[in-house]
Amino acid sequence: MNDALVSTPDASPARWWVRWFLPPLLVVLILDQVTKIWIFSLDVATVERTGWLAQHYNTGVAWGIGSHLPFLVTLVTLILIPLLAWVWWTQFRQAGAAENVAFGAVLGGALGNAIDRVLTQFGQLGGVRDFIVADLRPLGIDYIWPTFNIADAGISCGVVALLLLSLFKRPASAPPGARAVI
Repeated sequence: MNDALVSTPDASPARWWVRWFLPPLLVVLILDQVTKIWIFSLDVATVERTGWLAQHYNTGVAWGIGSHLPFLVTLVTLILIPLLAWVWWTQFRQAGAAENVAFGAVLGGALGNAIDRVLTQFGQLGGVRDFIVADLRPLGIDYIWPTFNIADAGISCGVVALLLLSLFKRPASAPPGARAVI
């Protein structure tokens, strides 16, 4: 395994986590917003001709859940982002580089979709801009995945990485002289 991805707070200066958390957050956020602006600036026919792109507005969350309550979805999003940031800061920031990369992707995606939700509340958009079409029929699966965007991919990949890390990462050994609290 790459030693850089398992660096710990002891191996670097006090703010070692910045280099692992901020780049994925910024890459997901900026790539999400740039691709949304680009795809939605194109003619619909041009986009749909690709077969793997679309222009879709989603006022809900995954699979359109909550689409009939867009204000509530926006409110919950705006509450969850600071909550996720707090969880990252208090529980995962010092955990390791991989955890910081994963949380950066999650928060970058959450911020990207939050921008769309807030703009929707002010009448600037019709919802979160989704544009990637995953048609599974060529793989023999009769299903077209709901359209999604870079923010959704960042959130999904980050959550899966955090789950895998929680299942397979060995706990850090206790420092000498530490006592177990029961």
